[in-house]
Amino acid sequence: MSILAIDTCEGSCSAALVNAGGVLASRTEAIGRGHAERLLPMLDELFDEAGLGYDALTRVAVTTGPGTFTGLRIGLSVARGLGLSLGVPVLGVTSLMALAAAVREQGSCVHAVIMGRGGQGFHQAFRIATDGLAPSPLSDARSMAGDAIHAAVSLRPGHVVGSGRTLAGCGEPGLPVDPVVLGRLAAGLSPAAYPPEPAYLRAADAVKAKALLPTE
Repeated sequence: MSILAIDTCEGSCSAALVNAGGVLASRTEAIGRGHAERLLPMLDELFDEAGLGYDALTRVAVTTGPGTFTGLRIGLSVARGLGLSLGVPVLGVTSLMALAAAVREQGSCVHAVIMGRGGQGFHQAFRIATDGLAPSPLSDARSMAGDAIHAAVSLRPGHVVGSGRTLAGCGEPGLPVDPVVLGRLAAGLSPAAYPPEPAYLRAADAVKAKALLPTE
């Protein structure tokens, strides 16, 4: 099984090719913006390094958010397009779960926190499985104020990962999603249970304007 994993949810553009034998190729670049211009050339580089063609893929995995709206759309569009053209399943995994899966301490509690705007962040707590399967959610994924995130972490102590670590009072931001972890995680998931649908946890900033005068 050869899996392509893609993450464009935040400021990094990353992808990896993995199979049962290990990591075939991996890239993570902190680009801020420009995912649309960088992602497809990056994928070509990965396949060249691995000595494979796109037809070697058996599934594609992509992060579904939360994260930046533009980056999220780009990653999902590319993953879905590849799945459709190659006839392989595409799995969507939240960036919160992918971050938590990087912690290897079995049975531990992990708080995945992604930085949002205006002091807000995205939070979800997980328990790391003892059987090597996906992390088990201990709470719902939510958009929360920084003080609420800090309180949630204090109530249930554990590892804190992700760009929003500062909101939980944990100092420096954490590392972005590791595409290798995402690929390995996706190997054990059911495509039917993890569709590539965006995980929007925060209402759009733009709202429809109200009429200044009565319309009747």
